Amino acid sequence: MIIKRSMLKCGVGLLAMGAMLGAAIAQDSEEASGGLEEIIVTAQHREQNIQDVPIAITALNSQQLEAAGIFDGTTIALNVPGMAYAEFAPGQVLISIRGITSADDGAGLDNSVALFLDGIYIGRQAGINFDMFDLERIEVLKGPQGTLFGRNAIAGAINVVTSKPEDEFGAKFALTVGNEGILRYQGLVTGPLSETLSGKLVINHREHDGFVRNTLLEKDVQDEDYSSARGQLQLTLDSSKWLLSADYMDDDRDAMGRAPIANGNFPYVETAIALGAGRPGTNASPIDGFSKREASGISLQGDIEIGEGVLTTITGLRNTESNFNMESIGAPAGGGYDLEAGIFGVDVNDDIDEEIDTFSQELRWTSATGETFDYVAGLYYFTEDTDRVEQFKLDRNTVATGQVMVGNEYTRTQNETTSYAAYGQANWHLNDRWTLTAGGRWTKDERDYIATAVNCGLSEEEKAAAGFPNFEPCGNVGSSLRIIAEVFEVPASDSWTDFSPMVSAQFRASDNLMYFGTISTGYKSGGFAGSQGVASAATNPVNPEDVVNYELGFKGDFANNTLRINASVFFMDYKDLQVVRFGPVPGSAFGTFQTTNVGSADIMGLELDYYWMVTENFSISGYYAYLDSEIDGLTLNTATGPQDFSGLPLRQSPEHSYSVVLDYKMSAASGEFDFRAQYAFVDDQFNDYPTLTETIIEEAKLLDASIGWTSSEGRYQVLLWGKNLTDERYITHSYRIGPGSIGVWSDPRTYGITGTLFF
Repeated sequence: MIIKRSMLKCGVGLLAMGAMLGAAIAQDSEEASGGLEEIIVTAQHREQNIQDVPIAITALNSQQLEAAGIFDGTTIALNVPGMAYAEFAPGQVLISIRGITSADDGAGLDNSVALFLDGIYIGRQAGINFDMFDLERIEVLKGPQGTLFGRNAIAGAINVVTSKPEDEFGAKFALTVGNEGILRYQGLVTGPLSETLSGKLVINHREHDGFVRNTLLEKDVQDEDYSSARGQLQLTLDSSKWLLSADYMDDDRDAMGRAPIANGNFPYVETAIALGAGRPGTNASPIDGFSKREASGISLQGDIEIGEGVLTTITGLRNTESNFNMESIGAPAGGGYDLEAGIFGVDVNDDIDEEIDTFSQELRWTSATGETFDYVAGLYYFTEDTDRVEQFKLDRNTVATGQVMVGNEYTRTQNETTSYAAYGQANWHLNDRWTLTAGGRWTKDERDYIATAVNCGLSEEEKAAAGFPNFEPCGNVGSSLRIIAEVFEVPASDSWTDFSPMVSAQFRASDNLMYFGTISTGYKSGGFAGSQGVASAATNPVNPEDVVNYELGFKGDFANNTLRINASVFFMDYKDLQVVRFGPVPGSAFGTFQTTNVGSADIMGLELDYYWMVTENFSISGYYAYLDSEIDGLTLNTATGPQDFSGLPLRQSPEHSYSVVLDYKMSAASGEFDFRAQYAFVDDQFNDYPTLTETIIEEAKLLDASIGWTSSEGRYQVLLWGKNLTDERYITHSYRIGPGSIGVWSDPRTYGITGTLFF
């Protein structure tokens, strides 16, 4: 009740702030000069001015993306209030919005943030970290978006919209070079192929050297070699428009440079830290890990005008294949580290192979925007097949013998998901000032699941008795890792249904000031938590998550249309949390990662973003976000038995975060100069259970700056840029594993020059 009363007070204060702003400068607002750019979004499946949409949205257009040097999720998060982003291995991405995230990347569970690429849902972690080159815009919708965007949009949705083929010929080529071996080049060509057909082709490549020093192997790790391409054909007819898109991505990287940051119960972790892993930007792993990903997709979207409405069909096929070899920090088994003798110790090495195939089909009817009533309604179908193989390998590492495998255990999880949905949302425009919106979505999810576990240390007789004679991945390895407690191959299946309603009210106080209040719901599908060493744990279903969001906000353009302030306060009632952590398993020596449902959480917060055009040439923009969360009913199994950890905050939920961007443009005879600086602060965050101190994500204080020049005819651009200019090295992600806690280092200071040529 205390949190709800605080929420009410914040809401009243927010509304009062909007009213005072509106009253103070009403005379200017009604005589807007059009200084601020109108931002068009499709957050409600129709084109609208972002200032008219009763949802907390941050939209970044192509100019903003290029100016900020945004080409991946990390830099997006620094420009979006309430959003956090981390990777614990290449391609294994953790996105949080308002403190709601998912750390389980297994085949049988889903992310908590729904990501869409040109209307196609991409649900698996291995598939969502793609390049951000040549985009029209990115829309980040905060809070549950269950009605229009469906399952797994419980925290919010990210809508990525690519630029489309043009009716006139155009091309551009960009080249970037920088320190740390940074090299990027991008190329684009677009234009008409006939009177009704136009096309576009985009290529992109980026690479850099390793950012983390491995003090044992005496080499830099965490390098990157990434290539992608996208092609589009657009057919425009009298009453319809069709877009065929295809994309491909190849991501080849070193290990993440993970390092031990806190000891659990093994002294070798302290030894690893002493060997240099505790210094910023270093680790001390005897294993040199790697990551390889390939992803491709094809989609067809048709918009057909029928009467005064539009029928939209979106069909998508996607495939992702990935292979992660994740280095660890070593294990003591028989001696541990002895540098003088050249013994690096014994290392548990985790190798993951995963293939994902998805198909989706959406049919949507969008009515014409009416004076009193308009609506959107649709049907949705989605299938996903995931096959994930994970091998735990015990390797002995010495200078004399190199890496020798002495143990091996194997798990495989195969999941088939089928989802059906029907949805609708309608707007009633009661008068010029009031609009009521209501909608809902019915969803049914079905999962068929097979979990397999093989302890390769068993004898051939024991494997045969368990149904795995001559099991090929095992080879002739004779040692047990004592991670897998049982040998099994068991099926499981389950299904869940949900109805996600929403209702909102909008009040337009003036042409440039709108208040809104929203009650929205979200649903994250249930599933299975992967092979956990025992059959009962591997196939025990995890229940769905549910959230109800209460939100008040305003969106306003003030001061003769030179100042934009959008703000909202929210309270979220979050139930049946799917919590993943490393814990004990009966019969297992080390335990394993497990996901279970726990209690509930209260989340409250405030988000504010602003843009002030101080003069025609100088602007100040940024955001501030406050987030407060608390879990109730968090009881987890530990080595000493069940313990209650209620009162802890949610993962990836920084209490305070803000950004300030200064941008100054100066005209010259040769063209225009653009001076830009951004300072971003993100509070420290807790990232794993049960302890706060051992899995901290350290606070970030990042300063970026750039100087750009565009020629007078607009054909040439040159950009001098620098990121993390103060060279902050901090832990960007951490988690607890049996021996201790592992952290991932941030990128160092980088700088370079980008040249772009337009044709």
